[in-house]
Amino acid sequence: MASGHWLLAAADSIPDANARWKYDGEACLRTGALFTAVMISAAVVHSAIGETTPQRCAPRLRDALEGPVIFDPAACRQEGGYTALLPASAGRFWNVPSTTLHPARALLLVPAPERCAPVDDRPWWVVPLDGPAQLCSTALLASLASLGRRRLIPSDGELR
Repeated sequence: MASGHWLLAAADSIPDANARWKYDGEACLRTGALFTAVMISAAVVHSAIGETTPQRCAPRLRDALEGPVIFDPAACRQEGGYTALLPASAGRFWNVPSTTLHPARALLLVPAPERCAPVDDRPWWVVPLDGPAQLCSTALLASLASLGRRRLIPSDGELR
């Protein structure tokens, strides 16, 4: 639960966010101080990993990124998207094609720490946070996004 307490420090109101986690299973937290967030479409991640579902991607994502990843089935025009949590410093220089950097100080819908399986069309942890500040590697996420993009858009420039 230490990771949950650490995440709550990014809330505007810790008691309110904790209550939202308890009753709704998700709460809005602000990026930029403790962590930043980068979204990648399911198509790009699945292409890079070689799997077609978040559940099947989970073990490989855990090994590949070494940090927490949220899956939101409603993201990316309802096709699904993965959001990796990175060190806050990554937000100052992140510029990787096929990814979207969440704006600093903007709200991010974060599932409760125990939501580690799909619940309707709500976000859930495909790779939960292992501990306070144990975030994804910036370099590894950039490599994963680049690999997925290359597999989707070959050198001839035609999208598969």
